[in-house]
Amino acid sequence: MKPSKFNILIPLKDKEEFIIFNTFTDSRVIVDNRIKEMIEKLPSSESSFSEVEKSYLKELLDLGIVLMDNVDEDLELEYWFQRFKFDSSVLDITVLTTYACNLSCTYCYENGINITSSMRDDICKWTILWIIKRLDTVRPRTVRLLFFGGEPLLNIKPLKFISEELYYACVRRGIGLEIRLITNGVLLTVDIVEYLKQFGLKGIKVTIDGNRETHNSKRPYKDGSGTFDTIIDNLSQIKGMVPITIGGNFDDQSKYSIPELLDRLKEYGFTNKEIEVIRFKPILTSFGNGCIENKVCTFSSVDPQDFLWLKDEIEKRGFATSGEIALGPCEAIKEFNYVIDPLGKVYKCAGFVGREEFIIADILEERSFTYRNTQFMTADLWHKCRGCPYIPICCGGCRVNSQALWGNILNSACEAEYLNKVILELIQHDPTDS
Repeated sequence: MKPSKFNILIPLKDKEEFIIFNTFTDSRVIVDNRIKEMIEKLPSSESSFSEVEKSYLKELLDLGIVLMDNVDEDLELEYWFQRFKFDSSVLDITVLTTYACNLSCTYCYENGINITSSMRDDICKWTILWIIKRLDTVRPRTVRLLFFGGEPLLNIKPLKFISEELYYACVRRGIGLEIRLITNGVLLTVDIVEYLKQFGLKGIKVTIDGNRETHNSKRPYKDGSGTFDTIIDNLSQIKGMVPITIGGNFDDQSKYSIPELLDRLKEYGFTNKEIEVIRFKPILTSFGNGCIENKVCTFSSVDPQDFLWLKDEIEKRGFATSGEIALGPCEAIKEFNYVIDPLGKVYKCAGFVGREEFIIADILEERSFTYRNTQFMTADLWHKCRGCPYIPICCGGCRVNSQALWGNILNSACEAEYLNKVILELIQHDPTDS
């Protein structure tokens, strides 16, 4: 037997014990120094182990922390990635009903895209035909449909049409449909939620960037007036109808207003029954600005204590936050993941929309996918990261962050620094949390 190359050894504070976290299998086990040294001695000392020690090895083998000598983990990893890339059980479709927006956010990721087009009726019809063709080609078990923008509720007609048409197309084929909506929340109504629920609405995500003052400064209307109260009122109206996700973005100044937002949500009667999850992330630069203007291009650029502090603030108020450790693999490397914009252009990720050089297909053309799609699907960035124990949970990083950092989607956006500082703390805090 031999130790896995994806083991991370984490000393437990104030104890002579260690957590072994395997980034490939997501296994975590607490061991004492004797077991740690036993693993480190593999494979040379295996024959000298007692029966008790061999029984420990058997348990570690089941967890993937030790392996049989003939196992090539690089091949195992390659197989795992290829299955992820070409998994046809789920078809992911994101539709932008419009590039237009009714807010003037200070950090808009679509900054530099001078397009305000909305999806016309003819494009809407071609879009549903294109999606249905994918249904018959891919034959997934589930379709995950996400509406995005711009602000998708500014152009609700295609949102309703596509939801209804795709629902009946999936019913006829015995395919499950899960609909989700990302909105700024100012146009959200009970009627919209009720309409979408009949076709498979599973959740709504709304962005709130802190308390009233902070949010209104970061995400105002076009005329500069605040949006905070409208959003809170609208969320109160739909409370309990569908699971809500609160997303938020922060920088070094705005992060301190987040606890007040959490208190406000509790005052309005929201609990973890209505709000499924709350998660905040740093404001990262759009690659249109590049990392010369803004150095925050990856999670590793942010103070790691921010993540830990915010996680604690959320949980101590009884709300749930994301327990996921993995930052990857990037959805842009999935064969059956498509983002369709209001003009019928197809991309691999919403972070690239509106930028012609990243179009991978056009629903109005019969031609096959472009060479850009080939680049996404063959990048296999983990090959460049050999030797790093974080490969299974970073996978070379986000493609948008890579473009911002290097001007090239084919380079890695390494997050090892973030994982070293933040993830290890999270595992120490709760070794069994997955």
